Amino acid sequence: MIANGMPSRDFAFSIKEILAKDPGLSVKELAERLKTNRQYMAGVLKVLEEHGDIYHRKVGPARIYFIANEATRSGGP
Repeated sequence: MIANGMPSRDFAFSIKEILAKDPGLSVKELAERLKTNRQYMAGVLKVLEEHGDIYHRKVGPARIYFIANEATRSGGP
């Protein structure tokens, strides 16, 4: 659940933990792993990306997500 503009701490932690172990997942793949729907997952990912915790790359129509490191947080690759 998203409250005060942030997803629940446990849910956000789960996403970051999954991406740390298996980077480069789509919204659909993350939603399947966490047993939630794609729309909710897309919203959570958007919030995490706005806070600099993750970033995405476009591959065709899909957004592929990765955990952010210090270089990506400061505008690097």
